Amino acid sequence: MKIAIVGAGATGLTAGYELAKAGHFLTVYEKSSIIGGLASTFQIGGTDIEKYYHHIFTSDSELILLVNELGLSDNLKWYPPSNGIYINNKFYPFTTPFDLLMFDAVPLFQRVRLGLLILKSNKIESWNYLENITAKQWLTDKAGKAVYIKLWGPLLKSKFDVYCEKISAAWLWNKFKLRGSSRNKNGKGELLGYMDKSFGVIYDKLCRLIIDMNGQVLLNTQADEIIPGSDGSVSIRTEKCVESYDCVLFTASPGIFAGLANKHLPVDYKEKLNSIKYMANVCAVLELKESISPYYWITVAENDAPFVLMVEHTNMTGKSRYGCNIVYLSKYADALKPPYISENELIEREFIKYFNKLFPKWDSSGLINVRIFKSRYTQPVVTVGYSKIKPGFETPIRNVYTASMANIYPEDRGQNYSVKLGIEAAGFIDKHSIPVTS
Repeated sequence: MKIAIVGAGATGLTAGYELAKAGHFLTVYEKSSIIGGLASTFQIGGTDIEKYYHHIFTSDSELILLVNELGLSDNLKWYPPSNGIYINNKFYPFTTPFDLLMFDAVPLFQRVRLGLLILKSNKIESWNYLENITAKQWLTDKAGKAVYIKLWGPLLKSKFDVYCEKISAAWLWNKFKLRGSSRNKNGKGELLGYMDKSFGVIYDKLCRLIIDMNGQVLLNTQADEIIPGSDGSVSIRTEKCVESYDCVLFTASPGIFAGLANKHLPVDYKEKLNSIKYMANVCAVLELKESISPYYWITVAENDAPFVLMVEHTNMTGKSRYGCNIVYLSKYADALKPPYISENELIEREFIKYFNKLFPKWDSSGLINVRIFKSRYTQPVVTVGYSKIKPGFETPIRNVYTASMANIYPEDRGQNYSVKLGIEAAGFIDKHSIPVTS
């Protein structure tokens, strides 16, 4: 078949690779000048690094299998991370179960209850009942009010803003389960994976293989409209031309799809797609002369913080390849509000001001450079009952399919699940579509 894929992120490129292997002819449309989506890269010290922090877990089997298949396993390295949390103007280590027991920002009994809840989460297989209650209710009932008020409440607020008290317990359960399954086989601690030269090497390889198998990847090419034909074919209109295909896989957000296929979709289906909300993300990447903390990952659980997360990337990977220490400062945001709509200079000023509050002895002369990156569609808002609006692969338009982060639930967004989704979408298309173009 002659197949078009809209979006050259993890899902689109994985699906394209799988379909090309099956003998189909691929065209991948990407509006950006670079591939990789949220895993797209830039360079520091001549080395590629992601615009937004990335790592994988030992349980990310689909991505690990893909890495092996692509002959890139030597690039994948595993590191024991050191995690912390900043709360009540104080840093706490937050890597081991013992660290949780010593976390005196929450009463001891509730710490124990939280630890037990995390352990039990790894054994929960039937999660459906959890999507009918909020994360707030589940945490409060199972671990105690202080766990929510002091710890998870501020984190959910910083991630989901006005939706924070409507988030499904199923989303949080999956977070607990994922962290529990990422501990190494001897049970002594967590391991996180990172690719030498960035995860971009995976998507570069997928792109090259699609092209080698008679496909094409069109950068700087935005799909402006999806047009169904009377014979079952589907056309994509761009600024330059209209091209016809046997089928189309759309991998960007449901709202964008609703806009591109607007005239050809039933009203109720468009309403369902548009009811799926997304949080945007603002990420500052700091280049520092010296390391700023002993931690790789610091959760900032303070309501007044302009960012919710600090990731000192080089505390995991080392700095030799970059020539400096690298810190990510990340904030989820409403796309209609600051900081997403703020000028980069203002974002940088506010982030650095609070960064200085976290580390009052830090001298700003140690700051080499700051880059600000923004992504409009970063985190689907998974409220109670989300499965009722979760899209499937099929759409009301014959031979048009969708696969995006909105499809992944109850798992959360991440490279592994994006790769898994791409493989599943390719299999579905290969099974259910037939050639209609000449």
